[in-house]
Amino acid sequence: MAIRHVVLFDFIPGADEAAVRQIIDQLNELPGVIDEIRQWSIREDLGKRDHSSRFALIADFDTMDAMNGYLTHPAHVRVVEQAIPLISGLAEHDHEI
Repeated sequence: MAIRHVVLFDFIPGADEAAVRQIIDQLNELPGVIDEIRQWSIREDLGKRDHSSRFALIADFDTMDAMNGYLTHPAHVRVVEQAIPLISGLAEHDHEI
């Protein structure tokens, strides 16, 4: 059974927009680097509700082991380490599809 990995995240108020865009660009490079990723999408919220997360990342993997390989892949770890100081909120959800 395939796995869908969903991450909702926000950046701290006042975060440099160029830095935000750089992180999103780096995240969007991961499907070209990490073979385990089957489908990938990052979308920015329309901003119509006060409690919405700014970004949603949705990624599909063949198995939980494949997803764990993505999570521990050095390219993913590097982007996350750069992003963490700018992230103000994060929620993750994984389910079978």
